[in-house]
Amino acid sequence: MQKKVKIEPNDYLNLINDGAIANAKTADGKLIPLLIVDTSVNKDLTHLVNMHEGNNIGDVTSLWAYKRFDHRYVSLVLFFERPVEMKLAISFEVLRYAPLIEGILISKALYLQPGKPGDKIGDDFSAPKILVEIPERTTFDIWESILNKAIKKKLKKEGVQRKNLNKAADEHIALIKGIWGKRLK
Repeated sequence: MQKKVKIEPNDYLNLINDGAIANAKTADGKLIPLLIVDTSVNKDLTHLVNMHEGNNIGDVTSLWAYKRFDHRYVSLVLFFERPVEMKLAISFEVLRYAPLIEGILISKALYLQPGKPGDKIGDDFSAPKILVEIPERTTFDIWESILNKAIKKKLKKEGVQRKNLNKAADEHIALIKGIWGKRLK
């Protein structure tokens, strides 16, 4: 049975920029997605990150959400319990962010960095951020189907012929998974 969650408009933080960080000491050297989200209006995440600087302990649960008949967007909802209670959601346009979503699912983690429009990862590598675990129990059973449809749609737009579509989509997905599956030693 699917768990339903109501996401209020003010729960959403806009994704400004994204990238990845790999560190041999974190997550067995896996590449971990880094999301810079807009905290220029809602400062709650900024306060949470600042609280984490002196204390790396915290509890968070996560949930993937999507509309029943519209899979163009999926959301990652994070429920922080310690050191501060708060809920936030990040919406991803599947066609645009499919590789990033796949990266979160493969690495089972993400870095969240507060920012403002125009911020880029390369601007300040030491900017405060938190590592959020997205555990195995945060399942997203329908993701493979959503990913496959999105990649096929993208490839169709790029002119891939129908007879080659399944093979091209499988190769594209394998490439995405291969990139995120790499580790530093």
